[in-house]
Amino acid sequence: MNRVTTIFEGKSLVIERFDHPEHCFHRDPESEQTEQTVVTFVERGAFELMEGRRWWVFSPGDVLVSSPGLKRRYRHFQSCPEDVCVSISFAPEIVEEALGKLSGNTLPPKVPAGIASNFAFRWIIEALHSASRLEIESAAFHCATALGRHRWERAPRLSGVGAHARKIRTACMSMADRLEENHSLTSLAAEAGMSPFYFARVFSELVGEAPHRYLLRVRLRRAAELLRMGALVTEAALKSGFPDVNHFSRTFHRRFGVPPSRYTA
Repeated sequence: MNRVTTIFEGKSLVIERFDHPEHCFHRDPESEQTEQTVVTFVERGAFELMEGRRWWVFSPGDVLVSSPGLKRRYRHFQSCPEDVCVSISFAPEIVEEALGKLSGNTLPPKVPAGIASNFAFRWIIEALHSASRLEIESAAFHCATALGRHRWERAPRLSGVGAHARKIRTACMSMADRLEENHSLTSLAAEAGMSPFYFARVFSELVGEAPHRYLLRVRLRRAAELLRMGALVTEAALKSGFPDVNHFSRTFHRRFGVPPSRYTA
């Protein structure tokens, strides 16, 4: 028996906690088919999942990614399992806004526990505790990274970065809040009280991508959102931090596969 508790519900995403009632009797179904695009963090316990012909073992810290139409089988080893998971379900347009046009290749369902995935999980938990809708949606948007090819699978190269997690989260929020500003590595590092070189290394280690790539992704996501809301191309470009409309159009086309003028067609 599974128990599902909705923690946050927005227009384009839902965050839920999955666990099992105390003293329950649980029986895994023979197979299940995924219906949504979901990023799931394993908080406690363990389970196995079969996709295709391969079994995957999930433990605390691992991340399970799902897209619609996948056939899976889950396996627990206790009659009343102890696994606890936090899942973020995304509307299709949010995934496209966050990652652009994705290839049709199916990615492995497991992202192993690591520094970047732990940073993302801690960010979403702290955002939920803050009850700030902006903070929650920003953290969830970052978690969508696990659905793309630039996932959090790079081996750690720098020790002690966890101590700077709050500063890096603040930098991410600062970029998202002030997209129209001309952010630089020097200015972001100064706000964090770090040298530009060290800030760039710590940011890349925790977030999973360099500061300039993160900023570009946030700007393109905002531009896509504005275009969906009916904004003109020039307005979407300027409000998302692209002063050069031609550069914006080329960059947008590379990410989404269509020019911004045809994005909502």
